[in-house]
Amino acid sequence: MPDWHELAACKLFPELDFIQPGGDGAKPAQRAAAELACRTICAVCPVRLQCAVGALERRERWGIWGGMDYQDRKLVAARFGYEPPGDPPEHGTHSRRVKWGCACVECKAGHALYEALRREKRRAEARARNVWAVPLVLATPLRVGRRLLPAGQLLLPLQVCTF
Repeated sequence: MPDWHELAACKLFPELDFIQPGGDGAKPAQRAAAELACRTICAVCPVRLQCAVGALERRERWGIWGGMDYQDRKLVAARFGYEPPGDPPEHGTHSRRVKWGCACVECKAGHALYEALRREKRRAEARARNVWAVPLVLATPLRVGRRLLPAGQLLLPLQVCTF
């Protein structure tokens, strides 16, 4: 335990829960009042900066630390180059690659697999809706304006919509 913990103002208020202000099952008004009390105590705490930096370095997910809740720590972490608070998912997953920015080989492979499955799902949905038109193949060259389309050229038929 860091020695600054002994100087923290929250140690003088053991009845307040800084990890889950308001406690389990608290109504929104009770939770807001408890958070305000915690933030007020943090505002005058002599070790507020050490507490906040420690929470950012440990990537604390829960509670009020240095006067900041999870959302505040998330914004400060993004602005000052800390890793975002919370527990990252397992390596080799799409969410760790995208949301946590992990560039390891396993996460890249997990992301590639996710994207391939997502694209295949979208293609299957499009095939089920029958939006893919079968292209026509020109048997002989065809002149269209100033252009000459060679034999074997693929043409996509346009579907005419009538309203």
